[in-house]
Amino acid sequence: MRRRLWRALAVMALVVTGGLVAGANPAGAATAPALSASALSAMRLTDAGSFPTITGYRNAVEASSRPLSVVRMSTLIAGGYATRAVCHPTDLRVTASVAGFCWDSTDDTTTNWYPQGVTGSGDGMNGTDLYPPCDGCAGRKVVAVSWHSGAGYTPYGNDGLARVTFVDVTNGTAGAPYRHALLVEPDNSAAGYHAIESHADGIMWYGNKLYLATGGDQGAPGAGRVIRVFDLTHFWQMSSTTSGAVGCTATACSAAYSLFALPEIGYYQYPDGAVCDPLRTGDPASLTDPCFNSISLDRSTVPDSLIAVEYDDQGPHGRILRWPLDASTALLKPGSDGYVRPDQGWTSPVYRMQGAVFTGGSGVIEGLCPNGAPPVVGMPNDPANDAIVDGFAKSCLHKATISANGSLDVHYWTTTMTNAENLSYWPSTGQLWLMNEFRGTTDTKVSPPVAYPSDRLVLAIHCPSLTCS
Repeated sequence: MRRRLWRALAVMALVVTGGLVAGANPAGAATAPALSASALSAMRLTDAGSFPTITGYRNAVEASSRPLSVVRMSTLIAGGYATRAVCHPTDLRVTASVAGFCWDSTDDTTTNWYPQGVTGSGDGMNGTDLYPPCDGCAGRKVVAVSWHSGAGYTPYGNDGLARVTFVDVTNGTAGAPYRHALLVEPDNSAAGYHAIESHADGIMWYGNKLYLATGGDQGAPGAGRVIRVFDLTHFWQMSSTTSGAVGCTATACSAAYSLFALPEIGYYQYPDGAVCDPLRTGDPASLTDPCFNSISLDRSTVPDSLIAVEYDDQGPHGRILRWPLDASTALLKPGSDGYVRPDQGWTSPVYRMQGAVFTGGSGVIEGLCPNGAPPVVGMPNDPANDAIVDGFAKSCLHKATISANGSLDVHYWTTTMTNAENLSYWPSTGQLWLMNEFRGTTDTKVSPPVAYPSDRLVLAIHCPSLTCS
């Protein structure tokens, strides 16, 4: 979950107002007003010529004598770790069928890494959920999850590293093989590449491209690179997994103990290279430089759309923005002036949005629960103060419908696991994917303190057209 110093001021307001606008309750609803055409036009993204530059660096690394190998996804997903069957309470209150998995025991509880975003082959491919992981390979059903390093990960610390995990669920979600790939940016240094410092807020798979929403990564190198792009036909296999370093020496290439790395090919930024700025009253920069803390794909529009969500815990300010995609390049679609602009957007009534998906006129938004929502296993049941406990959020899914006047009608749907994060909708299977980062905490506000165990899950709700119950 994105935590910044300016957010700390909002805790008191949040525990009073809950997950929707003030006074909302599970039976209630709220409206998300549409953003005006002028507001949308003021937001601009540019690739800043980054794609030929960074892709050139990547190609130069591969043409050198550095000891690494270029491999396809088929090599990555051929073995490694294995998922377990769902091993924690889901806290879902739905009638639809639910599948999913737990990570292995290490990834389930580690404080070195925290999962953030979810996507997969059902996003990447149009009309199917099967992605060919190499030329001539049979299609595979693959789930992808992004992670950021934790504060205790020495020497990188919080957000010092980012990785993506690829899980082959073709033969089922339990016992599915998975491996991690460290995210790196090629450069013209002697090492050839460096670690990407990022919270890895959200990911989206489109064609052969993987998009990473960075949330702006305030204070990190490359903070202005608000969306990074990677080529899923191009992984690097390291010659060393015994070093915590990132980069190559004369004798070894390393990726912080990971066997694989995924090199960036380019990025999008605001025209002035500014770090993103959450929406704030009286702050002009915040009107043009939104922060993307989650992204997802909507194939129901023409052209296809990238849905970007802005996390905000100081009120119902976070924005949902729809950006056009170009299917021929699998990149964002620029206008005649070379800039990419959103063509639709809303200011959401859901506090602490962590994800949103849309198809047709329907959507689902993940964020804080409204006060009075049913209790969940991982947090105390205190209706007067049940939204946040020691910084951990009670999470709910909210249904959204685009109304005739363009606004969003939003209402509570169900609770889900604590600290839920991003969402992904696969139209070919009707699956709504969701996941969370919670790895346990202790509630110190009660005496004696109460410990809550990890409940990290990746789940898929069967929800065709996002209209299930």
